[in-house]
Amino acid sequence: MPVAPGSPGALESYTFDVVVVGGGIAGLAAALAAREHGAEVILAEKAPREHRGGNTRFADAQMRFPHEADEYCPRSYTAEEMEADLMRISGGRANRDLVRTLCQRAAETVEWLTSFGLEWEPGYPHTAGYRRSPKAGGQGLVDLLYRQLEGRGGVIVYRTAAQELVVDERRVVRGVRCVGPEGVVDLLGRGGVVLACGGFQANTAMRVAYLGRFADSLILRGSRYDTGEGILMALAAGAQPAGQWGDYHSAVLDARSPKVECGVTALYNYQMGIIVDREGRRFLDEGEDFRDHTYVKFSKAIIERAGGLAWCIFDQRAFQREEFARAWRPVGPPYTGNTVRELAEAIGVPAANLEATIASFNAAVQPGEYDLDKLDGKRTEGIVPPKSNWAMPLDQPPYLAIPVTGGITFTFGGLKCDTRARVIDTRGEPMEGLYAAGELMGEFFYDNYPGATSVIRGAVFGRIAGEEAARRALGG
Repeated sequence: MPVAPGSPGALESYTFDVVVVGGGIAGLAAALAAREHGAEVILAEKAPREHRGGNTRFADAQMRFPHEADEYCPRSYTAEEMEADLMRISGGRANRDLVRTLCQRAAETVEWLTSFGLEWEPGYPHTAGYRRSPKAGGQGLVDLLYRQLEGRGGVIVYRTAAQELVVDERRVVRGVRCVGPEGVVDLLGRGGVVLACGGFQANTAMRVAYLGRFADSLILRGSRYDTGEGILMALAAGAQPAGQWGDYHSAVLDARSPKVECGVTALYNYQMGIIVDREGRRFLDEGEDFRDHTYVKFSKAIIERAGGLAWCIFDQRAFQREEFARAWRPVGPPYTGNTVRELAEAIGVPAANLEATIASFNAAVQPGEYDLDKLDGKRTEGIVPPKSNWAMPLDQPPYLAIPVTGGITFTFGGLKCDTRARVIDTRGEPMEGLYAAGELMGEFFYDNYPGATSVIRGAVFGRIAGEEAARRALGG
């Protein structure tokens, strides 16, 4: 439950203009934006300094944003196209106002990040060309922004976990009670509190409660510190839950990945081969859409329809392509076989089944131009499931296989917010003094996930939240 200002139980109370909880991209953007507006800022990071950065530090941190045609992409990508993509991939369920704000402010936020000295490079190949990647990845991004915040006078405290909101008798959020290295402290904000401390993906009990009993065994891709306290304390103070609480972001991961904080161990080139289950049979359309629009969906299909383990299979036609290596991050070498039977024996699937699967697939491949840069329509006919694009025979040995599963990156359920990053209560009213940004915002993603939108969402709404809290503190 929230506590009242001045309540007993805290060793000390410290007052700033803005209190930011969480030190990933959303929290860093909020703190930097508030400092730019002249606010005194404290950022409370639950992790120790060496583990700071939330999920962002484990990510490539690629970002989707509208842009003109350039050296990275021969065609432009408009805010309207981005909005249409995000709404389509959510099945029309996303909050259009939030999505539109993200799309309209994404490009200027990328410019803002660039102004801090962030350097960019093209994202993964064959993703329709709308994403960019920080050259130093997510770790480099958060390190840069921490240096910028420190250099601009922001206060950062580590090993400081927010526990409860401090709320006065008028239901105004005044600060947050935290457990730090020396004990319990109250961090008070004249302009309020920005919650930017992630979803509940690292909380096994909450995962099982909201996602199902299978979720206790999911590989955790990101930070072990994202355990849902920000969401819980806001709900306890009257915030309205929103979004798809029973679903999550994932990826097609190497099944040999570490169980916690595995980072980027994903195979983003599965569309260049086929995926089979433990019985050696295909169970999804690997060429349904661009990878950015299917990798979360497919990872959950591996969990739900293939019992948590499947195999990505390629031949040398795929493996020898220049772009192949850029789009996979296995944690170990592939299993190989000079024949399909040898490969089946190496990976422990029924050889007759795998031989039949590949033979029928190869026979179903239709002629056409193979072009990974577009939905090329090079498909199969006469088999179920089909492969709708990028269908090439697997007939050039030696064959390769990687064991894959689906991990968890972040949860989709969170808090209801408006376009000013204000948290909304169960009456439908903004909670004065409380803002949210990043993964604990609900109403963005449903059932699936449009690639390269989470980090930019954190940056856009973190910046908005920091600006709003600073104006409230300073009366601007």
